[in-house]
Amino acid sequence: MNNDYTSFLQELREKSNIVDVVQKYVDLEKKGGRYWARCPIHNEKTPSFTVDETRGSYYCFGCHASGDVFSFIQQVEHVDFKEAVRLLANRAGLEIPKFNGNFNEEKRQAERQKKERLYQLMREAGLYYYNNLAGQAVGEVVDYINLRKLTKSTLKTFGIGYSSGYNGLIDYLRNKGFTDSEMLESGVAKEKNGKLYDFEAGRLIVPIFNNLNNVVAFGGRALGTVDFMKYKNTEETLIFKKRNELFGVHTLKKAKLTENFNCVIVVEGYMDVISLYQAGVKNAVASMGTALTIEQARMLKYYNNNIYLCYDGDNAGQKATYKGIDILRDAGLNVKVVKLIEGLDPDDIIKKYGVSKFRELVDNAISPTEYKIKEVAKNYDLSTPEGQGKFAVQALEILTELSTMVEREAYLPMISSLSRLSENSLAKQLDKFGENEKGYKESQEVQDVAQRFTLKPSTSKYYKASRYLIYTIFAYNSLDYFTEDISHYLKDKEHIAIYDFARELATNNIKLNLEALKELEGNGEAKNIYEGNYESIPNDCREQMLNDCFITLKKDFLDIEMQELTNRLEEEQNIDQQSLLCSQIAEINKQIIDLKRRKNGK
Repeated sequence: MNNDYTSFLQELREKSNIVDVVQKYVDLEKKGGRYWARCPIHNEKTPSFTVDETRGSYYCFGCHASGDVFSFIQQVEHVDFKEAVRLLANRAGLEIPKFNGNFNEEKRQAERQKKERLYQLMREAGLYYYNNLAGQAVGEVVDYINLRKLTKSTLKTFGIGYSSGYNGLIDYLRNKGFTDSEMLESGVAKEKNGKLYDFEAGRLIVPIFNNLNNVVAFGGRALGTVDFMKYKNTEETLIFKKRNELFGVHTLKKAKLTENFNCVIVVEGYMDVISLYQAGVKNAVASMGTALTIEQARMLKYYNNNIYLCYDGDNAGQKATYKGIDILRDAGLNVKVVKLIEGLDPDDIIKKYGVSKFRELVDNAISPTEYKIKEVAKNYDLSTPEGQGKFAVQALEILTELSTMVEREAYLPMISSLSRLSENSLAKQLDKFGENEKGYKESQEVQDVAQRFTLKPSTSKYYKASRYLIYTIFAYNSLDYFTEDISHYLKDKEHIAIYDFARELATNNIKLNLEALKELEGNGEAKNIYEGNYESIPNDCREQMLNDCFITLKKDFLDIEMQELTNRLEEEQNIDQQSLLCSQIAEINKQIIDLKRRKNGK
């Protein structure tokens, strides 16, 4: 990457005033030194979203979304950094320079053009399937639509179609100017004996849209009874990676702007999402099978911090629930589990009992810990002392996943009731588990290492923390280590430029390394970080050091927020606004206390 591109990003940031950008999505009201609004990232009734024009950052006290102008576009439009840059550049009337410097720009340009061509092909294929279904008056597909009670509005919203034969789509796409190789590359066609055929022939077609409303794949549902492959999905292609997509995300994105939902429900299948949407539950998506991925978890975070897992009650569904809980938690999301009526999926429940019953099940969703304890209980005969003891031990091990003793003790009555063992004996056993845990304690060795930082010219806590954090991002290719955007915690303009550089490299699938910092000619902080003596830090201390650095930066940011809110409270005359400010101060204070506890290992 050369200086032209770094200068461009700096110019784009300067020309993309965050207040002007945010105002295109929500009405801002200036109070004190900040602008306030109802959050455009999550649905809320009272303003808790703030914009700091001086720092070029935003923060929401409700959903804790935060970042700079690039992050805002990423969150509100649900795009990656590169697409956010493109959108802002278009608005600012700036031409994006080529991203070069030994990074195969020509190859990536060709790939972008190929992707655009495949998007066009998939759109045409989707239109063909949709129009083909609209032209059917009788037959298996019409019977299936009637059986599912799918309305014309639902068919249109999800672009549902039909493939009636092996050659119709092939001929249609050829007439539109697409080549055989493009059809094979997109996954809509297969080849047999030298001839192409429609991969989804004879099936109901469910398009899979990405968050930008592009068709990236198709799911084909068999009509009638089949012994295998009830669903056939497009294989992974240049524009479709299953782990990166959620079915129904295009409707969720639209509903987020108009519906007042406090969670996103994750189900297994296409038809569950479609049926729920038709019944008025518009905050559901499907992980397209039962394997939730970390990429999907990060995408969910754009829409809501509260995720309800609602997988089927069979063995595969329950295994996926266990895995999904941990993945979602690792992504910093709040998780609950919806317990379905045994043997029924969401679509079945709506058809048999109505949508009110499904909403009741959602309202009664349980915590992951309660879910795991009850699932473990199913594995033992709790009428016998042996079963009771083994269950209790395994259930108590589940409690060690919780961060505080208070949370753990809250579940002791449940375990006691199921195992018929006293809470006192369970608490003693839990204490023994606690004694064996490796606690988070800041060792003297780590403190000594911190003193050996060769950081210059500044030696403040901010520079120590930010430099080591940036060093780690590049040295260990760990941009994804942080579950929240750190751009608004950075104060130094050169640090912000380095972080933008890291985001751009990651978006272009270029592995980060220290040598890449040499590309930032003229950036003194990049030179300082590259030459810093961080190798002296023992490997077993690095993660602890990284977490301490992050906590230092975030606490500094929250201290500033706290002071500004306190100043506003002293000047505010409106009682309702005073109450809102008090709740926001309390929330910030809670976060600061939590950070101090993490720092002290409590």
